[in-house]
Amino acid sequence: MTRTEPRAAGTGPGASASRRGLGVLLAAKTISDVGYALDFICLSVFVWERSHSALATGLLSAALYAGAIAGGRLGHRYGDRWDRRQVMIAADLVRMLMLALLALLPDSAQNWWLYAAVALIGTGRSVFEATLSAATPVLAGERTQAVNSILAGLKGVAFMVGMGLATVLVPLIGYRGVFALDAGTYALSALVLTALRLRMREPGAAGGARRDRTGAWPMLVGAGLAVLVVLRGLDAFGSSSQHVGLPILGSELRPDSPTFVSGAVWGCWAAGLLLAGFVLRPLAKRVVERNPLLVFCLATMVMSAGFIGIFWLSGWWPRLLCAVVAGLGDALSEITFKQAMQRLPDDRRGRAFGLGQIVVNSGFMAGLLVTGLVLQPSWVPEWVLLLHGVPLLVAAWAAVTARSRNALLPAS
Repeated sequence: MTRTEPRAAGTGPGASASRRGLGVLLAAKTISDVGYALDFICLSVFVWERSHSALATGLLSAALYAGAIAGGRLGHRYGDRWDRRQVMIAADLVRMLMLALLALLPDSAQNWWLYAAVALIGTGRSVFEATLSAATPVLAGERTQAVNSILAGLKGVAFMVGMGLATVLVPLIGYRGVFALDAGTYALSALVLTALRLRMREPGAAGGARRDRTGAWPMLVGAGLAVLVVLRGLDAFGSSSQHVGLPILGSELRPDSPTFVSGAVWGCWAAGLLLAGFVLRPLAKRVVERNPLLVFCLATMVMSAGFIGIFWLSGWWPRLLCAVVAGLGDALSEITFKQAMQRLPDDRRGRAFGLGQIVVNSGFMAGLLVTGLVLQPSWVPEWVLLLHGVPLLVAAWAAVTARSRNALLPAS
């Protein structure tokens, strides 16, 4: 199977304008990611302050990932045929509307609307991210790997800024102000997409998708990509352990301010994303091009080892260093996952990335459910080791066999 070569800008009279348009799009997405990071912190705290119920707070995450799974199903079924730009605009507008209503509704209505809003926000994010990943080779052409890297680095910037702002803005403008601000970031992203009118699909690709009824999973198996999707799902399952374990660890290390520990760890993780996107990936460019599967497996191992180290090492600075290492591995695994999947022809990428969203979000939701039911505070380190140890070992096995599997990957 050979990849459809993108004919996006890189040379020719429209190249500079296309690059500028792509730069504006990435800037607008980064601003909306800052808003997402704000809500990542604020929504769970908002629910807790309203309800003081662990169940209600947990249901918020369940609603978010259930919505993301629904978005993945939409992408899996229709992603190869729909108008990518229009769908991304719609995803932004849906998220904008959900947050605007949260900002405007009275308190009593907020309590019941919140979960539906969060589910639809998850759906919108899943659809937007998968569609952008499928469209990137058309938008970026020969610079696809660099754009994947920039996206990972900008995500780190957005999370560092957003999580930092969360501690400042809530006292200043309140939760309603934060929701309104986040709604504005999605409105900006939709406006940019409407104004730019960037080409996001190869000519005739949608028609080819209508004729090709191959299921996504057989297609990925045939292309040698199934192991990447399985590993992403196992990693998502394992990642639920630190999302539950970090607040517990924070209460042990800093009983007076447990949120400080979570904030510091996630901030260092975001710094790792930034370093991987802007420093490490450019240095490893040729290795990523030659063998993205091997780099993906090694990055997954580094990420899992970093999260394990946060809970097993003693001392403040070793834990924070492990968080940076986890971010480096996380970003590099995401970059190489996209790099490998984007080698598929344009009329097959949408369903592949949609299936990836289903697997990843299902893994994370299942992990949260199992962790919430099973985990006891006394054995958080052991639980993190178990849940991250599985993808680490599977990734090690896949790395050993990566040479033979890489021969199956679509040609770059």
